[in-house]
Amino acid sequence: MKYLRFNIILSLFILPISLAFAGEKVNQRIEVPHSEKLFIDITRGFVKVKSWDKSEISVQGELDDSVSKLIFKNKKHKTLLKVVAQDGEHWGDSSVLKVFVPESTQVIFKGVDTTFSFNKIYAGISGKSITGDIQIKDARASLSISTMSGDVHIEKAIGKVEVESVSGEIDLSGQFEKAALKSMSGNISATIGSIDKLKIKNISGDIEISGEVQPNAEIKLASVNGNIHFNVAGKLNAVCELVSQFGGSIENSITDDVPQKSMMQQQLLNFTSGDGSGKIIMKTISGKITIEE
Repeated sequence: MKYLRFNIILSLFILPISLAFAGEKVNQRIEVPHSEKLFIDITRGFVKVKSWDKSEISVQGELDDSVSKLIFKNKKHKTLLKVVAQDGEHWGDSSVLKVFVPESTQVIFKGVDTTFSFNKIYAGISGKSITGDIQIKDARASLSISTMSGDVHIEKAIGKVEVESVSGEIDLSGQFEKAALKSMSGNISATIGSIDKLKIKNISGDIEISGEVQPNAEIKLASVNGNIHFNVAGKLNAVCELVSQFGGSIENSITDDVPQKSMMQQQLLNFTSGDGSGKIIMKTISGKITIEE
């Protein structure tokens, strides 16, 4: 997944501009009858974003002591919320902000040491944080998320999702048309519902999947130095291809088929369960693959 490029030129936005300064309480609103996108750029702190039924964006909370100013302004279909630190320095307690947006607003965010929480965002979410966690609940449309040294937790989401994490956990549940997850040095767990396509890649972490495999679904799971465990809910109808290399193993409790051993400590297992309408491919290097009902 490509990192989101978040280069916003402040001159694109015009007055009104609302400013706040270090350590201040914040309680500001902007009417946005046609706002379709909110850009959030906050280096450090905790930001909670939630939708409401008003045609305005509201910011409430408190800035940390190192903030030189808060920029909050709108131009036509775009709104900017940016916290600017004094010469890039940070001290004191982190900023804590609550942001309310119209249901039709897409949220695009960027943070460094920033934790983001999103609730009931229905027009899409995209962005990244370096060392902060990202929590998403009851979201729709498209999700595109990345983090380093932070966990990503997504629940009750609908639509398409793309997540990339380094040294962080990924936990996903919902009903998705398409999901693509990548992690390095972190575990991935997913509870899948009516998913059509699922693709997961992990290095030095385990993959834990549970849920029902829909007809014609395509699921691809790959791991290096990590285990893959798939707990299938209900009757499995899929063609399955399982490969474990360099000291790994395969355990199948779906059918009576057993893995075949080949050269270089490789185990292979191909079998069809039910009508074979779906497709499951699981591959690992130096890990164990388990598939069960």
